[in-house]
Amino acid sequence: MTQQDISCGLEYSLTPDIQECVSEALQANYSFIVTPLIHPRFRRPYLPHRIPAGGFTRSDMILSPQDWTNRIVARVSPYLTVDAPSPVVQKRHEYYLHEELLYCRGLGVPAVMISLHSKHNTNLARILQTYQETSNFPTLIWTCVPMFCKRTLRNSEDLEDNKCDVAYNETWYWWSRFHQNMNWDKRVGVVLEISADLPSNDIIKRWLGEPVKAIILPTHIFHNNKKGYPVLSRAHQQLVVSMVERDAQVIVSGARRSNIEYYLQYLFRLWQRRPADTPMFSFARGWEDYLQTPLQPLADNLDTHTYNVFEKDPIKYNQYQNAIVKALADLQKKNSCQHTLDKESLITNIKIEKGQGDSESDAKTPVTVMVLGAGRGPLVRATLNAAEMTNTEVKIIAVEKNPGAVVVLAAQVRELWCDRDVTVVPGDMRYMNLSPKADIIVSELLGSWADNELSPECLDGATCLLKPNGISIPCKYTSYVNPISSSRLWAAAKIACLGDSQKMEKNLETLWVVYMQNKHDIAECREVFKFSHPAEGIKNSEGETMLDYRGLPLTDNRRKTTVSWEVTQDNVMHGFAGYFDCELYGDEMLSIVPSTHSPGMISWFPVFIPIKTPLRIHKGDKIKATFWRCVDSRRVWYEWIVEVNDNATVLHNPNGRSSEMLL
Repeated sequence: MTQQDISCGLEYSLTPDIQECVSEALQANYSFIVTPLIHPRFRRPYLPHRIPAGGFTRSDMILSPQDWTNRIVARVSPYLTVDAPSPVVQKRHEYYLHEELLYCRGLGVPAVMISLHSKHNTNLARILQTYQETSNFPTLIWTCVPMFCKRTLRNSEDLEDNKCDVAYNETWYWWSRFHQNMNWDKRVGVVLEISADLPSNDIIKRWLGEPVKAIILPTHIFHNNKKGYPVLSRAHQQLVVSMVERDAQVIVSGARRSNIEYYLQYLFRLWQRRPADTPMFSFARGWEDYLQTPLQPLADNLDTHTYNVFEKDPIKYNQYQNAIVKALADLQKKNSCQHTLDKESLITNIKIEKGQGDSESDAKTPVTVMVLGAGRGPLVRATLNAAEMTNTEVKIIAVEKNPGAVVVLAAQVRELWCDRDVTVVPGDMRYMNLSPKADIIVSELLGSWADNELSPECLDGATCLLKPNGISIPCKYTSYVNPISSSRLWAAAKIACLGDSQKMEKNLETLWVVYMQNKHDIAECREVFKFSHPAEGIKNSEGETMLDYRGLPLTDNRRKTTVSWEVTQDNVMHGFAGYFDCELYGDEMLSIVPSTHSPGMISWFPVFIPIKTPLRIHKGDKIKATFWRCVDSRRVWYEWIVEVNDNATVLHNPNGRSSEMLL
């Protein structure tokens, strides 16, 4: 790791010589400084109709434009309270705030830091929204809040744990209400001032779901080690690493208890010593919280770059290979028993259903394996490996509808598999009638929410390719959801098509594939939809299985599920995280559910299922969500609605108006 992986700033309570302060910070390898624009003890006259004589702060020419736009975070005077109960104070402070914001706009600073002092911030939000709307320069608003409210703690009669939690929760309410008033604007983030004593893990995890732009580390929370260098407690170390992993910057603030370089050097070493990245984190680096439209491989042909990404997974195809090994082994046992029975029948001259051939010739009959949706052949390779491992003769039929992938498969048959029994059949698996029928069908048609790439429809349509009592890999899969808080993901979905209100509405009725990092799980995962293959046909009123025009069991892949959770902590719900797990064969599994995630697997990111209006929830509330999987002759779509106590959202995506999967 390089030092650039962690960005650190240095806060100055005042800067008599701002040039010297910038030079000092840069020489110590800090990336930026936080400084007040106005001297903290300077009180300007209230002159709303004329410019104060001599101005109210220093000239901007003392620094270069590059320094202002890259090295300075401007802190607005912290004493300004534009939501003060006194109308006189409110008007005066509104004028001062407007004056400072205009100066920040003129300087072109990248971020403006404001401070919250209470839960009353409606007027502040109004002023800042106006500032953002009228500004052509993309200035970020950094909202500084302490980790706990001293006033609440001081007013408590005792220091029991629950009283402390109230004090720690109070400042989260300040920020949450303010961000709600700002309509969860993506340009507005929080700067959290870390306290010497930390709250419970539940409160810290909730902050991890907020858009924390920076954390302030006061020098008084450091203590000196035996060599005299500043260090943090283990709990603070974990907090800093968790925040920096979510793109938070670090600001060192307060009295100089050591050389300022020592704080930075310690933070760099702390970042370098963090636990090694998981394979998924390394693979997803640079894609954190980036929304992507789910693939539709049935309607669209995937390109070579997409295939290349999928085939890099070190775990998925190994799991498939293990499942095929077990399936071939079970077929060998089954055939061995059948051959024994056939031999006994021949000895007694009883004609068997398979004809008069002897058991020795039957034993040489290859196992037919159909790879449905073969792509560029990774499952074909897994099947060939499994056949060698079990010493089984196999006949492989690779079915693929993508013309580009068929070219690659045909080339591999000629060049790599010329001595193996591999046949490529181009076309859609749903409309084929091939012979011989398959003993095993293998497919990888699952999406991030299991069935969202239409695996049920594809495999049900291919049922005629499988022998009675044949094996399907995978055989079962289940989708899951849990409610989450993530204003970053919600805001990203909302502004994906900024300026078009209709598209913004559609974005909040669409599933998004995303590697979620800046989110907080409000509750645990619950099962939603289940599918199994070969699927059972629906039955009529007399209990008989209904058949389609091909004589195959008629299946119904429509679903409706209601799931519920009890809230254990006050929060704001922005939507759901969606996952799945899959039973390949026997005990071979694939899972992206956090609690059972297949170690090292990188093939699937979760899905984010937004709700149009974020819901404020409280401890003890009950969240009830209903999901529908709807199907017609040409498409599949999801609908969902959420209820919290007596409040309910609108129905999302009715009749698939915003998102659908084409058959």
